[in-house]
Amino acid sequence: MSALDRRAKALRHFSRCGAALQGCVFVSSWLIPHTASAQITSKEVKFFSEAVQCYAKIYLPKGFTADSKAPGVVLAPAPGDTAASLDKYAAQLAARGIVAMAIDYRGWGRSGGFLYLSEPLRWDDRLRFSQHTAKVRIRRGRSLPDAQILDIRNAISYLQGEPGVDRMRIGVWGTDMAGGHAVVAAAVDVRVKAAVAQVPIIEGRDVPRKAFAPSAGQQAAMVRLARSGQAPAAALAAELRNEEETKLALAEYHPFWYADAIPKTTAVLFVVAEKDAAVNNDAHAVAASNLLKGPHGVASVSGATHALTIPGAFETAVDAAAAWFLKYL
Repeated sequence: MSALDRRAKALRHFSRCGAALQGCVFVSSWLIPHTASAQITSKEVKFFSEAVQCYAKIYLPKGFTADSKAPGVVLAPAPGDTAASLDKYAAQLAARGIVAMAIDYRGWGRSGGFLYLSEPLRWDDRLRFSQHTAKVRIRRGRSLPDAQILDIRNAISYLQGEPGVDRMRIGVWGTDMAGGHAVVAAAVDVRVKAAVAQVPIIEGRDVPRKAFAPSAGQQAAMVRLARSGQAPAAALAAELRNEEETKLALAEYHPFWYADAIPKTTAVLFVVAEKDAAVNNDAHAVAASNLLKGPHGVASVSGATHALTIPGAFETAVDAAAAWFLKYL
């Protein structure tokens, strides 16, 4: 089974449930002392991505004020997961003095969904704005990389407007496929001064850099969607449409292609699991790291698998990320 097929299979499961430093860096959990969670505070906020209201939870360091000028980091969950899965990471970053914002993508968790008209309306180009009452369909559980990266960038914009956050000291943290999102965000948005990609899926090393050439099956799906792709009217139809759109989106998504476009002023750390069976670290994190022009490194969590569930794995991973952000933000 190819990496693309594995990702599509995992996302189908989530949709139904709707989951100047070179070389290698090894960071042990004792390097940064843990601060009691009682010393930090958190608040729920709403930000907007293409006019869709999205949910996020911001964790604030002890003593944080509107005059703090603290660094800020947006935390992006793996597709199919939500901000709740990142609470422990965000809390630990805040305990070290970083404002941490964990987000829900559009169509997931507590964020709004994708809105579509379920009935035709008349409109006229002579009107720059008009208001109507109409029935709509709301789609959720979509895993479209381009949309999720835009959500991350809009979260950056929101965090830059948070009083007490230094808008020039912004980072992005992503896990699993969102590790690839972090790479893309760092490549296309100069506001990202530091990034951490945890157990990242950074597909595209062995894919020739050329225009997308759909297979016969993909071409047929694209034509069908273009000619009869109105919003699904039932849950099962929406699930099947989500799967079809995800497969097409992933076929064109190659975050590895963006690695060498990351500015030399942006520092990127890859946190990998030593025994990761879900992704080949050499073909993803290590290969991407070798293309970077600025500060970069690879931190390996000894003995850990992709889920980082063995004792001490979380502590090692979050300490590596915190140390990186504190050094480069």
